Order: sequence, then C-alpha cells, then structure tokens
Amino acid sequence: MKYILQSRHVLFSIVLFLALTTLVFPQGTTITLLHVNDTHSHIDGFGPKDQNLNGTLGGIARAATIIGTVKATEPNVLLLHGGDLFQGDPFFNKYFGVPELQIMGQLGFDAMAVGNHEFGYGPDALLGVLSTAFPSGSPFPLLSANVDMTDYPLLTQWIQPSVIKTIGGVKIGIFGMTVPGDPMEMAAPVVIRENVVEIAQLQAAALRDSGVAVVIFLSHLGSYLDRIVGTSVTGIDFIIGAHDHYLFNQPIALTNPSGKQTLLFQAGQFYEHIGKLHFTVNNGTVAMNDYTMLALDASVPQEPSIQGVIDYLKEGITAQFGDLYHTVVGRAAHDLEKRFDTTTQLRDTPLGNLVADAFRREGHTDIGFTANGLISEKIYAGPIVGADVFRAMSYGYDPATGFGFKMATFNILGSDFLRGLELSLSQLEVGDDLCPQVSGMTFEYDAAKAVGHRVVDGSVKIDCRPLIRHHTYSVTSNSGLPLMLGMMGVTITDIKELPSFEFEVVKDYIGRLGVVDYRAEGRIRDKSVHEHCNHDLAFGNHGECSHNYPNPFNPSTTISCILPASTHVSLSIYNTLGQMVATLVNDDERAGTHEIRWNAGNAASGIYFYHLIAGSSVETRKMILAK
Repeated sequence: MKYILQSRHVLFSIVLFLALTTLVFPQGTTITLLHVNDTHSHIDGFGPKDQNLNGTLGGIARAATIIGTVKATEPNVLLLHGGDLFQGDPFFNKYFGVPELQIMGQLGFDAMAVGNHEFGYGPDALLGVLSTAFPSGSPFPLLSANVDMTDYPLLTQWIQPSVIKTIGGVKIGIFGMTVPGDPMEMAAPVVIRENVVEIAQLQAAALRDSGVAVVIFLSHLGSYLDRIVGTSVTGIDFIIGAHDHYLFNQPIALTNPSGKQTLLFQAGQFYEHIGKLHFTVNNGTVAMNDYTMLALDASVPQEPSIQGVIDYLKEGITAQFGDLYHTVVGRAAHDLEKRFDTTTQLRDTPLGNLVADAFRREGHTDIGFTANGLISEKIYAGPIVGADVFRAMSYGYDPATGFGFKMATFNILGSDFLRGLELSLSQLEVGDDLCPQVSGMTFEYDAAKAVGHRVVDGSVKIDCRPLIRHHTYSVTSNSGLPLMLGMMGVTITDIKELPSFEFEVVKDYIGRLGVVDYRAEGRIRDKSVHEHCNHDLAFGNHGECSHNYPNPFNPSTTISCILPASTHVSLSIYNTLGQMVATLVNDDERAGTHEIRWNAGNAASGIYFYHLIAGSSVETRKMILAK
C-alpha cells in the first residue's frame, strides 16, 4: 500500500509538472510533439544501480509513463522516433527488436525514421523482424526518402518516404532519411542515396504542394548533415534529429535560404530523455512555444504492466546468456566515458583505454586497437554487471551463441598502419566513430590539417619506440575491425579469429582488475586543440601533464612529464603500504619532455604509486601492475 501511495504521489507530481508547461499559448492550434531517438533496444532500465542492481535510468516502461500522462492531459499529441532501435542491449541479441516495436505500437507512435543500425544485419533481417513484430501490418510507418529499394521491393510495404498526419485538424507532413555511407550498414541490395539535400528539398516541396501546414524532417542523418540540410533547404519547420546520440536541451536555430528559421532537435539516447515540443499553427504560421527535455530517471515510475513484460523477457535472456543482471563482475570508481572531452587535447577515453588494454592482453600482440564507433556506451560508476559490459560491447552477432564480435589478431606493416590511422581520422568533421582507441602505442594528430596529413610526423610510437614503416606489427581487435579495414583498402595479413568474444574478454579483464579506475592518459592527442594542460593531469608551474603508459602494465611502463623550465626532479615508486620500491630519478633536469621507464619485472602484481616532485610541484598517480 505504501508503494502504491508513493507511486501515485510521484505520478501526480509528473501530471502537475507536465500540465504547468501547457497553461497559456497563443490562439490557433497547439500541437505537442514528443520524440525519442537511438533507443537501441534499451527497453529496460540501465545505468547507476539501485539496491537490487536494477538500472535507474531510461527504459520503455518509464517512457510509457510520460507518454501516457501527456496523452491523457493534452489533446493534440504527435509521437516520433528518430530511428536506431536495432543493436545495443541483450534484449536485441535475444529478441531482435520485436518487443520494442510492439510496445511502440501500443504506445501510439506515429512514425519512425529508418536508422543505419536497422540495416546492420541486412535487409532480410529487417524484413523478418518487421514481419514478426507486425504480421498484420505496422501500426506506424517507417520513413526514409533516400532508401532505394528497387532491388529489394519486399521492404516497400514497410518503408515509405513520407507520411501526412492530421493532428487537431492540422495537416502535418513528415519525411525521413537514413545516414549514407556508414561502415556498419549492410543494406545491399538496398541503396542509401547520398544526395540528401536534393532529396530533402524535393520532399519538403512535395509535402507543401499537398497542402500540409507543417513539414517535419524526421532525420537519421546526424547533426552534421542536419545542419547542411537545414541551411540549404526551404520549407522545413522542424528537424527531429538522431544518429549522434546528442542531447540538445534547446533547439539549434538554422537559417534556411528563404531567411526563415528551421529548428533542429535531438533527444539523446536509450529512452533516457524524451523531448517535448509545443508549437502553434495559426493562419499558416508555425511557431514554437516552448521546449522541454524530460529526464527519465528514478523519479519517473515504470508503467507496471509494461515493466512486467520486460521482467518476463529478462528471464529468457538469463536462460541464454547467464545472469547478466545480478552478478557483480567489478566496480567502476567513476563513469568510464566513451566520449572524449573536446576542451582538451586528449582523444583517448577511459573506456577506450580499458577495452584496448583488454584486447592487447588477450591477443599478446604489440597493439590493442578499437574505434570509438565500436564501443556502444559508457559504463557507469558503481557495481558493474554483465549487462553493462554487454551494452558497451554490443556490436556484431554470432548465430551460435547470440553474443557479438569475437576477437581477432592480424599483422600490418608500419606504413599501412600509418595509412589506416589517416583514414580513421578522415571523417572528423562528420563524427568520431572511426577515431581509434589504442593500447601499446601513442600518437598525435592535428585535426586542422588536410585529410591524409593529420598524423603528426614522428609522433607514432609503439611500446614507446618510433614506428618503423617497414616493420610488421601485430594487432588485436574485435573480428569486425579487419573487415572494416579491408573495406577501407588497408592491407593486413595473417588474420586469425580467436575463440573468445570481446564481451567475455572485457568482462574477465574487469573482473581481474576488481576496481576499474581508468582515465584518459594522453595515448592520443589532437594538437589542434590549444590548452595549457588537462586539469586532471596538471602538475603545476614546474611540470605538467604527467602520466604513465601503459596502465595497467606488464612488466614495464613509461612515466612522462613536460618541464617548461629546468628544475630538480625526484621520481619514486611506492607500494600500497607506503614503502618505497624504487627511485627512478633524483637529479636536475632540463626543460622539455622527459620519459622514464620503470621495469617492474621483479615486483609483485598489484597497485603502485609514482611520486613525482618537480621544483615546488608534487603529483602522485596510481599504476596497476597486472602480471
């Protein structure tokens, strides 16, 4: 009874909050537009855990509470999904998106854009999922105007360029598009057209000619292309965006060729937020009234009947994959981010470093390598369960087990490796999906340079030694990366698929560490970013940006720092008991970059600290020796 009363109180608070946002609007017809994007099968809560190890963020049951409340309290509601519900969670690897599509139908979604991940397993898979979810036909259209299905006409009954909805007597035209050229797409024989500006103009003009009062572009192009469309095409009122997983708390105003504004929106990911737009249509004029980003956190109750279905479906996941939800495999000391801080030069990430180190340890190679786009999401601070690791490593699909990519090793010439790095940096203006995350090496690049000339000469170091172009290096990655490199024209040899799955490798590595305290270390730096130093690594007036690499390490690691002026330097190693293990430096040093190698071959596995004194500045940092 106490729980029911608390839930009713929370629900009443939500109703009151939502109602207060809709009190006074201009004359005309007011529409409420709710939108989500990039949900990636996160139909259960995720993120920070409660006392029962249940995730406290997102999930479609929380979304259902908000959607149901808005529909019960406001008259003219339009509900849109920006695409990408395939891939990303154990729910997809078990049920392939069918439950999410069915629940979306029950919640009354009006349209969904076709995301690139909907083609991640080929058009046959997409057709099979849609036919299974909706044997009598879809209750809402899937939209993409740049998807050419000439050579695969079976999808034409499910995917269409646009739709016209009448909401509160107002005709609203909605068209969609899918990002072209994404390396994770396997759309063939479907063709995803690249002339998106031309297609957008044709779609907007056709909808206007049909007499609609409002044109909405339901876009899965990503914000880079959205901005190009918004500033190049007339006749679009709103762009409801997706693909980047960006959270725009307020819309971005774009001026189109007619001098009018087109507003760009995006609502994050994973049902963690719902965007809520109020706009009014009055005598042919469309005007935004307000916009609110609704957070679906622990304060939002889960709609009980839908959560009941989710909990039932989790039993099937546990039966296939084991207990991914209530067995703790490790603990994160802080959020292990997959995105880098754009205000600093550091382009390695905490999660990228963790994954790359786990790969290199598994394959016993010179280099561990992955890409930002192959890491699905961050791992949150606190207890880590299997589902957290699964979501972070969710790409690929193995039919025999249901897991994702396996591991692989391959060899590559230094010259080809440099070419691969340049190619991975060639799409920086569009996004960071191709950007590498590495172990066993460091390098610098300059994003301001021309494509093909971004890697800083002489900066690539393998095991702290300059890369040799004619030398062959061994690499461990997931089994998807060699395929991507082949598609990009990079020559690699001696490819070997390992029996282990990347999910298992990273999970076991986390279990070995126990407490995971990875941070950005400067393995990769973008020299086009001007900074004095990353604040987390700041060393003071005499020295700055100290770090050791690799970390964890076995058996040696290199500690580096930058001295802007000559000064006395002391560098010592201590164990967790406070006992000095080694003194590496105790001398006057000149200004410049200094690298000091510690070989811990005779030391036991465990946590150590290096204590660095440069003039009046002092820094202590943790290292992990993992033998």
